[in-house]
Amino acid sequence: MREDTVARIRWGSLWLGLAALAVLVWATWWDTPWGRAPDWTGATDVAAPMTRKLLFYHPALAWASFAAYLVTFAMSIAYLNERDLRHDAPARSAAAVGFLLNTLALVTGTLWGIQEWSRSGQSALATVYTEPKVLVVVVMWLTFAAYLLLRRFVDEPARRARLAAAFGILGFLGVPASWLVSRLLAKSLHPDVVGPGANPDAAISAYEGGLVWLSALAFTLLFVHLWLMRLRLARLEDRLAGQEAS
Repeated sequence: MREDTVARIRWGSLWLGLAALAVLVWATWWDTPWGRAPDWTGATDVAAPMTRKLLFYHPALAWASFAAYLVTFAMSIAYLNERDLRHDAPARSAAAVGFLLNTLALVTGTLWGIQEWSRSGQSALATVYTEPKVLVVVVMWLTFAAYLLLRRFVDEPARRARLAAAFGILGFLGVPASWLVSRLLAKSLHPDVVGPGANPDAAISAYEGGLVWLSALAFTLLFVHLWLMRLRLARLEDRLAGQEAS
């Protein structure tokens, strides 16, 4: 990679990181008592008002992980089409960042779900992990975990990139699937942020949705920042591996 390109990536990553930090601080301030986030204290349909604040972070983390998996999906298709390893570094870098964001989304979603959905007559944790959308995301998470493990256990670069690309494409199918389940299944407990879902009891207000989208913007900028940083590292790893092989 040319030095001027590396410099542009470095500075672009820095500015995106600062922008992400600024929007995250803004979104977090709105979520405080001094901001304008809704106060659910005393609401009859909210089991844990404080935990419900995760509404402004959990979907945003999930959205940013989906954006990362979209990059992996596109770069994986490009690799299989051209068999050019220059597409492999962006794919694996996006997958690594997406997996981190996906993990945080599952953790925050679990903390939220065991509080909000604990009144369903069964174990709260069982309620969370039998919810259709959560099951789809867990399968996607496991697929990308396999993607990252595969890259560590296959030594030959072309074969590793080819197998990883197949997992990256397969794993991305969970993104549209997770969107569809809350639109098609009336028992989905997930709040609907984008358009009306099949369960009217899981809808959120337009104002709450706006705050979620503000947070989604912050985490998407953060994803791009981390992706560019990870891509720089991947390029250095490839250069070092080439020098060791020669």
